[in-house]
Amino acid sequence: MAEEKKQIFLWHGANDYEISERISAWSRIFQKKYSALNIIFFDFEADPGREEWHAKIKNALQVNSLFGLNKLVIFKNFLAPAARLSEETKQLAAGALARLSPTFFIVFSEKEKMDARNIVYQEIQRLAKEGKAEIKKFDLPKASALSDWIAAKAKKYGACFSAEAIGVLCALIGNDLWRIDKEIHKLSNCRKGGKITETDVSALVRGKFSDDIFALTDALSAKNKKRAMQLVIEQLNAGASDMYLLTMLARQFRIFIQLKELVGAGQTNADEIASVLKIHPYVAKKSLQYVKNFSAAQLRKIFRRLLEIEYQIKTGASDFETQIGLLIAEL
Repeated sequence: MAEEKKQIFLWHGANDYEISERISAWSRIFQKKYSALNIIFFDFEADPGREEWHAKIKNALQVNSLFGLNKLVIFKNFLAPAARLSEETKQLAAGALARLSPTFFIVFSEKEKMDARNIVYQEIQRLAKEGKAEIKKFDLPKASALSDWIAAKAKKYGACFSAEAIGVLCALIGNDLWRIDKEIHKLSNCRKGGKITETDVSALVRGKFSDDIFALTDALSAKNKKRAMQLVIEQLNAGASDMYLLTMLARQFRIFIQLKELVGAGQTNADEIASVLKIHPYVAKKSLQYVKNFSAAQLRKIFRRLLEIEYQIKTGASDFETQIGLLIAEL
């Protein structure tokens, strides 16, 4: 389960999904080998019993032969400033780490930024330098790494996604691994044994970025250049990669072009349009609101420009922010 000389593990970073998965795996191994009673879990964000922490931590970190000498103690959100631990409790924990029983394993799970002044954190850093502790950062996967993650997770559920389906799922959800896991599970149950397509994802997944995509198209149609660029930057910061954001924009304007033709032919019912275009009724309803702000010629021009940007990015001729900025400036 771990290197013999390492008993203390600090796993931190934005990717709390992978941290949680690893803790669950370790807990299963420990429970199978010893007992669930030998696993002690603290969550200092969720547990309101702050006045009882000192006694509980003291009991957890001392040798107790009642359930054997082996323990796995998990501290979640222990090192963040919000934990508001007393100095006495910090001293207790830091001292226990320095003279830890050889049959104990201690795991710290931290998503938020840790308090550098926390003496427990300082003690873990000291022990890591001596090779007695592990400090590992878990970052969220992006771009191709996220695509690989989805493909691997789908395989565990016995599902197979097309490359296009993976691209749309990434664009809709970003790198929220908890949400992606649920969507993969849902999609795999809906299409057992078959390949999951872009159409399946579009029909069944409500995206994290959907409303922001509509807000962006609203800003583009209003020629609100400052707001449009702000929304692009916000989505990039929220975890959408440039190619996935570009994919969603191109997809939205392709829908607008098809929708414009249907409206021109007299079709205005959102549910019927959703059925014809094989899109979610929500997307059809929202698209009807915004498509009237563009002429057919404007839609085709923007769509061609998005395809040009994709080519320039893939060939390395330019970068996304520069090109999308130029597109917005041209409005």
